[in-house]
Amino acid sequence: MSEVLDNKSATKQGKPADWINAILENPSEKKNRLLLEIDTKRCKPWKYHNRDKLWLTRSRCLDLIRSIEKNGQIEPVLLREVKDDPDYDFEIICGVRRWFSCMQIANQKVLAYVTEADDKQCMIIMHSENADSQDISDFERAVSFAEQMKSGAFKNQSDMAKAMGLSQSTICKMIKAADIFQHDWLRDLFDSKLEVPMRHAYALSSLLRKPAYYTLIEKEAALILEEKTKKQHAALSGTETLRRLIKHVKGNLMQQEVSVLLEQDQKPILSARKDKSRGLYLNLDPQAKLLNHHQIQDLCHKAIDAFLSD
Repeated sequence: MSEVLDNKSATKQGKPADWINAILENPSEKKNRLLLEIDTKRCKPWKYHNRDKLWLTRSRCLDLIRSIEKNGQIEPVLLREVKDDPDYDFEIICGVRRWFSCMQIANQKVLAYVTEADDKQCMIIMHSENADSQDISDFERAVSFAEQMKSGAFKNQSDMAKAMGLSQSTICKMIKAADIFQHDWLRDLFDSKLEVPMRHAYALSSLLRKPAYYTLIEKEAALILEEKTKKQHAALSGTETLRRLIKHVKGNLMQQEVSVLLEQDQKPILSARKDKSRGLYLNLDPQAKLLNHHQIQDLCHKAIDAFLSD
């Protein structure tokens, strides 16, 4: 299933990428410094890899396939052994497109190093390899970071930020943006992560955290999906889809009138929100318990009377 290449072959074919140097220079990886040729059918992508499945098509990888056919595989992939899986021997930590491209070539094995690194180390290596890649979208990285955070490999977002060499605010925003894919009814609106713009995803995620907005977004998303399924209109791009959802929420807010009835130290204690389609909402801050109850009741009654007489 695998063949060891001699040092001469390894020198010719193995490009010394940063993650390769990390493997070769790590004393604990001493026995994994051999470059191997592995049967592509015995490999599968690692569950935390950050490439959308849309990348793994012959048309998208055609240039790489032709390059490997002509010049051989220049840069190895990084694998880790899989246990208790009769169908696979390795999982691909780095180099999913290279592995896929090798699979498209008859009798082509994939050139690889094998690591014993744990999940956290593999996540750091994968990020290091892909940090400067132009063809991985920010949202792909965001979803990958969110999944890695859930794995428990990192103590918190600060730990992840330090390990990845990013600011904590960047990690926080990326994970928050990725939250929109926690909802199947939103995920179904997009064909892939590649079409989701990070800025709009972050804006929508912020709105989703408010129950009233959540309901508005969910209903509009159902309408968009129905239109998409029935092909009633030209297909919306990812940006257009998110803009429409955000605009729908803002449009509903414009139909509402909010007035502060009582405040203390510039903080609203009692406010009334008049919605043209849903009625009157009174919002009472917990601090109201410390104030004059009769005054608050009187203000509530006046707000209701004004609404009913409008």
